[in-house]
Amino acid sequence: MMRKTLNFYFLFFLAICLPSAFLFAQPVSSPDLKCLAVASNGDVTLTWTVPAVPGGNFVDYKIYSSLIQAGPYSLVTTISTYSQTNYTHVGANANSNRVYYLIRTDYNPGPILSSPLDTFSTINLLVTNPGTGVANLSWNKISLQNISTSSGKYKIYREYPAGIWTLRDSTQSLSYVDEIDICSAVLNYRVEISDNTGCTSVSNLAGGTVFMDLTPPALAPIDTVSVNGSSQATISWTPSPSADADSIVIYQLQGGTWQPIATIPVPATSYVYSLSNAGTVSEFYRTAVKDSCGNISPLGTFHKTIYLSSSVDICAATASLTWNKYVNWIPPVNQYEIWKSTNAGPFSLIGTNINSDTTYTDTGLVLGTQYCYFVRATSGAKSSSSNRVCFNPSVTQPPAFIYNRFATVLSNTSILVKAHIDVSATSVKYYRIQRAIGPGGSFSVIVPAILPAGSTITYTDNAVNTTTNSYLYKIEAMDSCAHVIMTSNRDTTMLLTATLAPNLDINLAWNDYGNWDGNVDYYEIYRAVDGVWGGGPIATVVYSGSGGTYTDDIAPFLSSKGNFAYYVVAVEATGNSYGFKDSSASNIVSVDQYPKFYVPNAFTPNGDNTNDTFLPVIGFIEQTNYSLMIFDKTGTPIFESISPAIGWDGKKKGHPCQAGVYMYLIRCRAANGDDSKISGTISLFR
Repeated sequence: MMRKTLNFYFLFFLAICLPSAFLFAQPVSSPDLKCLAVASNGDVTLTWTVPAVPGGNFVDYKIYSSLIQAGPYSLVTTISTYSQTNYTHVGANANSNRVYYLIRTDYNPGPILSSPLDTFSTINLLVTNPGTGVANLSWNKISLQNISTSSGKYKIYREYPAGIWTLRDSTQSLSYVDEIDICSAVLNYRVEISDNTGCTSVSNLAGGTVFMDLTPPALAPIDTVSVNGSSQATISWTPSPSADADSIVIYQLQGGTWQPIATIPVPATSYVYSLSNAGTVSEFYRTAVKDSCGNISPLGTFHKTIYLSSSVDICAATASLTWNKYVNWIPPVNQYEIWKSTNAGPFSLIGTNINSDTTYTDTGLVLGTQYCYFVRATSGAKSSSSNRVCFNPSVTQPPAFIYNRFATVLSNTSILVKAHIDVSATSVKYYRIQRAIGPGGSFSVIVPAILPAGSTITYTDNAVNTTTNSYLYKIEAMDSCAHVIMTSNRDTTMLLTATLAPNLDINLAWNDYGNWDGNVDYYEIYRAVDGVWGGGPIATVVYSGSGGTYTDDIAPFLSSKGNFAYYVVAVEATGNSYGFKDSSASNIVSVDQYPKFYVPNAFTPNGDNTNDTFLPVIGFIEQTNYSLMIFDKTGTPIFESISPAIGWDGKKKGHPCQAGVYMYLIRCRAANGDDSKISGTISLFR
């Protein structure tokens, strides 16, 4: 607008004051001012491009200046060299004031002065210090109209330290806020804008006050928190964009408050917290940035580690995994990956979950195998791993042995079972006892659970009938899933039978005792007569592997009641690998022999001590239930004895009886309680 106004008044002046001949002179343009550069002492260097001047019409250039845009303008200098393109205005004092300039061309015929193209001014830079850690810069253009050859970008330079100028930034605006990144210093600024013709406009120097860095640096946000293979939290972050960022302060949530745990110098972007307990709990972390002047940023958004826990169902052969969500990722978690290692081998991906599902069940576990797991959350290129959980479903020790030492008969209704077990077998939760009747019988559980205090299992089975059956026993070691870990050897009791045989014999038979580690060496036969057991075995029978038999001659015991009892003891051979040498008894079998009679048919009581007494020979009877009666031919009793040792001497009341035939009657009772009697005739000779 100002350029148009000046041109109008200038032409009006020419039309009124100059001869008409001059009105038709070809006009000459003013120089095109491109740059105004203020020196540190306030001098101003003007740079322009020369106008086109036809022929020899050029007279000179006239440069005017003013401290006020509206004037008045004073002539600064006259330049008579057409090709000159710059001039330094000494003493312009532009370091403390904005200086305005007009530049015109004087040409013939005339003198005639060209209209100035515009009013130009030096760049007057103002710098204020609000005391908030920034410098506020503002300035003006050198021309109200756009300069077509200008770069359009203002470069901001700062002096620090003294004499050293550093480019801070560039802008197309007429203001700039410089964030102070120097702790405390006197700072100066200048602004420059270049022109494509090769010159540069330079502002005055401004500043000169003490500026302080009070601006906290920009945050270095957490990228991920993860857990390494040593169960330590690893915190990673993106670098702070602040040039004066000096260190990263890491905070952990402890007892409800955020506590600094480490200060990590820039440019590091990760940290492993050696005191982390991320293997036992989810941990929370945040970061802040500290600059070189001690300013610290606010705390960033918290992130927390993924804590993975597991529970193992050995019986179902499954592992149940549970973990907490990873939060505050942008974008959020896409999915969770489940990774597994077997027997310390490499980890492999076994499954993925959507971001809302934080449980997983792994099936088909094998006893005796070590398993390790971890979970990895993913979000784009980001990932965060949990702690690792490891376990071995068979970390407990199975038994090395279960040895059934013996099963021995105690009575007709009881059997004692004794076993030797491995006390170091930590995988055994309890033992159970099974029993079968006879060699081909089916086993059934008779003791569901027994927990011995030491290395010996002792059990008395009172639900048996040892007089009719042989029994088999086995003991099983059970784990917590009711699985059989190991089964013992089988013990087989002996069933003894006895039968009467001719010639005052009793036949004994029994099955072999079964399954000793040292096998059977021999069998001992024990006998009781009328309930009185002998002091030791009556015989031994060598083990043959096909059962045992023995025939007992009982003739020496005719004077007994005829009650015989037997049992057999199996004796283990040497060589038992556990150092035992045991024995096992059979059932007791009883045999009642019936009374045996030998009655003579004649006797001669003549005093020659030969066949003088009628004395029947009777065996296997109750001695207290005996009677011998003698009758004459009329049936009249003439003699009675109640002792098997006292016979008839042929007398009646002390007087000899006549020779002849007499009758006898013998009454007795067998050992089993049966009454017996026998009668007949006896001939008495004299």
